Amino acid sequence: MAKLKEPYSFDWHRIYAEDRPHIEYSITDICNRNCRSCSHLAPLAKRANFVTEGEFTRIVDIMRRLMPDIHTFWLTGGEPTLHPHYINLLKILRRKYPDTYVGIYTNGITLRRHEEDEIFWKFIREEGIVWGVTNYETPREYFEKLFSRNGCANNLAFLQSGKTFVRLVNYSEGREVTKDKYLKCGWERSKINIRGGKIYNCPSSEFADLYNEYFSEKLVLTEKDFLVVDDVLTRERIEAFRGPMPFCSYCDISRRQEIFKNEPSSQKREEWA
Repeated sequence: MAKLKEPYSFDWHRIYAEDRPHIEYSITDICNRNCRSCSHLAPLAKRANFVTEGEFTRIVDIMRRLMPDIHTFWLTGGEPTLHPHYINLLKILRRKYPDTYVGIYTNGITLRRHEEDEIFWKFIREEGIVWGVTNYETPREYFEKLFSRNGCANNLAFLQSGKTFVRLVNYSEGREVTKDKYLKCGWERSKINIRGGKIYNCPSSEFADLYNEYFSEKLVLTEKDFLVVDDVLTRERIEAFRGPMPFCSYCDISRRQEIFKNEPSSQKREEWA
């Protein structure tokens, strides 16, 4: 898939219903923002945790073999553009997935260093790389003008404004583990979350280690809460994995009812529990 012929748009029905899956690969834990109750727990990250190009290639090769028909393969984090070689990772993705969408989730802050970088914009334009932007303080118009000026208007997609957040992580022990609860959760109908060589059903389990380390807690991940991405993994196992899991016992889905103004994190436990 080369230059995008039409604007990329987020199809929330596809993301939250049964359809072609999206893959999200977390390539670093750190972020250049500090958002209260961040769903990926980036304010608690003590290390960058940059994925290596070798490990990234290994994982992508396996996923390409198992799932060649995905809708979009996203790089995420933390803030993925802080990875020193994120452009190379995008190139690897495009080479391995030539006929599907390749994208990166970002707050867009680092795009300022590329404003006059013609080589950068040529790559984005010719390789059809999608930028899924959550704009916080930066006006939406800044991104629209920047991408349009460089012939990349179709590559820009806004995820959300970033002015308000919903509490998507709310660790609370002793909760129910049922299919009905999983269906009501709404996060992971067709998303596959990859971090550290493993597939998770949701960021609450995916980034639980950051919570444990920062607060000296002991949330337990069992072998049923993730899949190891290796040569014996099958698509059937991935499909069967998308459902309730033991870690759901730590999850209070009433979290989605709490909407609050985005503000800096104080790294307090109650932001996530």
